[in-house]
This record gives sequence, C-alpha cells and structure tokens, in this order.
Amino acid sequence: MKVENKNVVITGSSSGIGYELMKQLLDQSCKVVASSRTISKSDIENENLYKFDCNLSSEESVDKLFEYAISKLGSIDLYIANAGFAYYEKIGEPSWAHLSKIYNTNTFSVIYAAEKMKSLLGDKPYNFVVTASAMSFFSLPGYAIYSSTKAALRGFADGYRYELSKGQNFELIYPIVTKTKFFNATSDMPVAWPLQDASYVANKIINSIRKNKKHIFPSKIFSSFKYFVGIIPPLLKMYNSSNNSAFKKWLKDKKK
Repeated sequence: MKVENKNVVITGSSSGIGYELMKQLLDQSCKVVASSRTISKSDIENENLYKFDCNLSSEESVDKLFEYAISKLGSIDLYIANAGFAYYEKIGEPSWAHLSKIYNTNTFSVIYAAEKMKSLLGDKPYNFVVTASAMSFFSLPGYAIYSSTKAALRGFADGYRYELSKGQNFELIYPIVTKTKFFNATSDMPVAWPLQDASYVANKIINSIRKNKKHIFPSKIFSSFKYFVGIIPPLLKMYNSSNNSAFKKWLKDKKK
C-alpha cells in the first residue's frame, strides 16, 4: 500500500518500535492515532497526531480505541498492532491470572482488533500489521510463555489470510531483540544476540508495508539463520545451549 497520507492506528507507541513507527509515519503525512498506557506523556507533538491512553488487555479497551480512532480519522487504512510485553522467567506455580495477563495483551487483543477491522471495513482494502517476534519461530529459555503468545499470532495469520478480501493484507513482523525499555542498561537480564535499533526496524517495516509483504524480517541475519537451521539443525541446538547457559546464570544470580 502507499503509506503516504494514510489514516493509521498504532498501539504500543510510547517507546521502541511503536514510537519510531509513529514518528516516521507522521513524516509521511499520515494521520496517526497512537495508543499506549502513557502515550499522553509523549514528547511528540504534531497536528496529525492523536494520543489515546489505553491498556489493551480487554474487549472494552479495544472497542474504545476503535471508537476514538473513527471519531478522529473517519476511517482506518492501516492498523499496526504493536502493543505487547514479555516475561523473562522460570515458570513456577500454576497461575491462570499470570497467563491471562500476557495473552490478553499480546494475543487476544490483536486477534480481536483484526476482527474489528474486517467488520468495520467489509471488503474495502486495508493493511493490518502485527509485531510478532523472531521467537515465534524459535523459543528461547526464559521466554516460553512470551514465545507462545507470538507463535499463536503466526498460526492465526496463516489461516486468516484466506478469509480476507482482495486488497486486504495481514502482515506479520518478526523483529529480533530490539533496543527498547525492556532491555535497559540497568537490567540484569541477559540480552540475546543479535540486537537492532528501533528506528532501523521501523524503517524496514514501513518499506515492507509499501510492498504488502506477508512476512517482514527486519534482520537479514535472522533470515539467514532461519534458513540454515532448516538444513543444519545442530545450529539451533548450539544457539539454545548458549542462551540456556545465560538463563541458568541469571537464575543463580537472582538467588544470591
């Protein structure tokens, strides 16, 4: 799709990839409804920017976001479901509430928003873009639950695309570890390799949206790794072994 002058909704816009997408799409003369829990505190000001504080963990909150977006934009051409968070943890005692918290935001709110877009636009063209993760292909120690929320989105997209009308595009982004607040300088959490800058990732995403790519891989390194793992399985075992060692060290340090 032509990105310029589009009506856009971006979730998870207060930092990281969402923040950079917001800035770059405003530079393309888009009208943007940006949402996050604290987006009203954002330093970005623009006559085409509409900020909406929202915790997208419930049906009601997604409904309110759509109502607000329609009231400001009239219609939506591009919805970018970027909101989400991760747990880095060793899974302990069973907790339905713990699982629900991450699935409500990372998975259910995305699928529900996709249903809302289809219901709103019918057979009209639009693009629905989802920030999944490289971990939707290869889960890492410490990220078992997080990875499952992203893998679920990939499974949904593969089937749902067949139900969409011509001109309607469902695109998944698979970023590797990206420099965001989740991986800040003071965190004792081990950071997986490789690492990319959020502004670079956002630029790659926008260029891929222009081409209506179903699968968006901002990292060529990951694309190559994904390919070679398919033909040389021990590579994945070596990579996971390295991350598992880091995970075990993190658990040990936490007990001190």
